[in-house]
Amino acid sequence: MEPEDTIDFNIRKTWYNITKMYNRTASNYMVSMSLGMIILNIDMFEGTPSTQLGPNMGMESTSLSRSLNKLEDSRVIERKPDPNDKRKSIIHLTKIGLEWREVAKDEVLRFNNKVFSHFEKSEMDIFFNILKKINKIVNEDK
Repeated sequence: MEPEDTIDFNIRKTWYNITKMYNRTASNYMVSMSLGMIILNIDMFEGTPSTQLGPNMGMESTSLSRSLNKLEDSRVIERKPDPNDKRKSIIHLTKIGLEWREVAKDEVLRFNNKVFSHFEKSEMDIFFNILKKINKIVNEDK
């Protein structure tokens, strides 16, 4: 079997190309696609507990911690103590973070609209169903 005939090769290659596309836009803001995804996962109004971000995004805590430090150094986010538990912090977007979030959101929507415009709804439904089944199969092996 050739690598091109395997599921993981095609998923990995597609994700690599999507990452490159998003990184071209993100680089204008001195961030990466992964930092943009973090920004998109922070609640605009209430903030998000740092302990929720990792599981929501499938990131390890050390990677997330480094990424949050970069975003904080760039003044994109700020950490505030959780009013219910002072040991925890809530991640909030700053004014810059809200602006960058809009850019990231627009890019995601632009890409989705472009992809959706090339396929029938029924094809996209099949695509998403296949991805869900693959994820279920992968999770069964845990």
